[in-house]
Amino acid sequence: MKGYPAWFVRALLGALLLVFVSGSLLAPTTLVMRFEMALAWRLPGAGRVVTAAMHAATGFVLLMMLGALWSVHMRAGWRKRRQRGSGATLGIMLVLLAASAVAIYYAGEDALGSGAALVHLVVGVSLLLPFGWHWVHARRASRKAVVREAAFVPVNTVSARAKAN
Repeated sequence: MKGYPAWFVRALLGALLLVFVSGSLLAPTTLVMRFEMALAWRLPGAGRVVTAAMHAATGFVLLMMLGALWSVHMRAGWRKRRQRGSGATLGIMLVLLAASAVAIYYAGEDALGSGAALVHLVVGVSLLLPFGWHWVHARRASRKAVVREAAFVPVNTVSARAKAN
């Protein structure tokens, strides 16, 4: 992505992967504690605390990166009318994840907290589809742009004249 340091995309993908994996590890515990489901496996106590802390910390890092994406990537894409549908869907879903995380933390164990937990789980898992769509279509568009630019490379006039003679 233009306008970002070389490490930014790798850091963003790493943070997304870490928050998704840690959330997936925490999902069984959420289902057991909030919805009293009987599941065969969930993280043990100490692992749960460390994983939850990692999930929350990575979520904060992703919010900072979302701000960085807003300042360059999202605004430029919107102006150029590129990937608007998947980009807007991702942005809305990420804001919904952040809002549901705050609601989980502050709503407690009542129905509002359980509803927020359910929204957080569903949106977190559902985020894979629009992210994959956005990523794949952006890569395809980037490759097409490189091919178009290569087709219109100006010919070096000195070498063209030498070959003509």
